[in-house]
Amino acid sequence: MRNLKTIMIPVAILVFGVGSAFATNKAKTEKKASIFAYHFDPAAPDEKCIPFGQIDCDVTGGTVCTELVNGSPKVMQSYLSDTECGQALFRN
Repeated sequence: MRNLKTIMIPVAILVFGVGSAFATNKAKTEKKASIFAYHFDPAAPDEKCIPFGQIDCDVTGGTVCTELVNGSPKVMQSYLSDTECGQALFRN
């Protein structure tokens, strides 16, 4: 009986460690949801916050999210109103 305990404790610790490693890896690689982005166009007649579409960006992150619109790069932003966009979006 004592021999069984000395084998089962290390095996239980090993199984717990492997399970934790897989759970942590899945949480790190889980993709964030895409968001609907807009870009600001000061030359537009009425609506200056122009819809762009779904992109892989979010309100937090490191690199500013830019996309090409009619050949020029535009900073993607969240929607605030028809005449102004909200905060800049960042790459996931």
